[in-house]
This record gives sequence, C-alpha cells and structure tokens, in this order.
Amino acid sequence: MSFIENDESLDILQKVDKKIIQKKKGFRFGIDAVLLANNINIANPSKILDIGTGTAIMPLLISNNKNIIHIDAIEIQEEIANMAKRSIKYNSLENLINIYNIDIKEFPKNKKYDIIISNPPYMKCESGNISSNITKAISRHEIKLTLDDLLQSVKDLLLLNGSFYLIYRTNRFYEVITKLENYKLHPKEVRFIYTKQNSKNSDLFILESIKGKKGDFKILEPLYIFNEMGEYTTEVKTYYD
Repeated sequence: MSFIENDESLDILQKVDKKIIQKKKGFRFGIDAVLLANNINIANPSKILDIGTGTAIMPLLISNNKNIIHIDAIEIQEEIANMAKRSIKYNSLENLINIYNIDIKEFPKNKKYDIIISNPPYMKCESGNISSNITKAISRHEIKLTLDDLLQSVKDLLLLNGSFYLIYRTNRFYEVITKLENYKLHPKEVRFIYTKQNSKNSDLFILESIKGKKGDFKILEPLYIFNEMGEYTTEVKTYYD
C-alpha cells in the first residue's frame, strides 16, 4: 500500500502523537471535529461508532483513551475513506480502528455501540450554495445523509443507555431537540460554541443524548474558540497541543 499520493500531505496531530493523511488542496478536517473529539466523555470501556468520519480525524484524536475497546468509523465517499484507511495503517491502529466505506443506511443493524459520535453534514440541500466540488458538497449538505437518516441509524445501533454525541449548527438546534424524542434519544447535556466571547450568537453546539433514559437536561458553560486577540482560547489550544 502506497501511503501518500502526490496531491496529499501527512500532517501531525501533535496532542496525540499521530499523523493524518489529507488533501493538500481540497478535503481537510476542520475545527468542528476537533471540538467534538475533545468533548466526549469515555469514562468506561466502550465500543464506539463514528458516523461520517471523513479522514478519521476523530478516531485518531481519541485513540489514546485506554477505555476504548474498538472504534468503527463509517465514510460514504470512497476517496476519503481510502485516505482514512491509510492513516489508520500508517499509525498502526488496525487492531483498534476499522474504516467502513459504506452508506450508514446499509450498515449492519446487528452491531451495537456504547457511544456514537458524529460531525455530519449540517446544511439542508435547499439552503446555501452547494459546492461544485462533490466531496465538499456531500460533506456539508444533506445530499447523502439527512438528520433523520442519522438519528434513525443512531437509534438502531446505540445500546440502551448509550451516549450519542453530535456537533451541529445552532440555527438547527430546535429541530434537533424536537426530533430526538422520535428516535428514543433524550438530551442530557448541551454546550453552545461561540466564535468569540463578545459574539452575540452561538454558531455551533455539542449535544450528548442518551438512548432510552430521560433525566435532567444541563446547559454547560459556553465554549469560545477565539480570544480578543484573534488567537485560540486557552481551552482550544489544549485541543491541539
């Protein structure tokens, strides 16, 4: 297996001492995945599923957690899934992480997980300009995976009392909250994300939901990405270093 193609780069994930293969120009992981990966609680031995893994950035970022039994990661786009597979092999993580190049709707329903994580497409096809780059279009718009597709898959694959972690656009927060109950997923905690401390509106949120278990719903402290100097805040810096 050739690890790196001419149009790809091998980039360092310094915090976890891993490397990831990405396109030099084109599809590269964004901060959304980094924020979510650093806000997942894996306190007990867990089998984890990542829906829409991209280049496997989140599995790589959490791979040092000793409570992880195994990670299955699904990516529908063949070219991106191929990069993810090569990154896993390069880091010698084949025994911990398995990449599936498959549509989540076709994934075997007999598999069950303690934790499911997802940084899915967050824009409806009728909203915003759809990129002419098909890779970016599928990653950003609900072309291959709608919110209902995602929640149905989580319902089918998550163990009872298991946790589902989602990062999503705040302008669709109400829609997410109202749909969760339809899939027996109950909100537990939400953390709203702001670009800066003086931002009037939240751009993103991270939500943990529990399958089949209702309880108190908590709003956690806000997460700010940049400080007044335009640099990453102290917290976000820890996600990278």
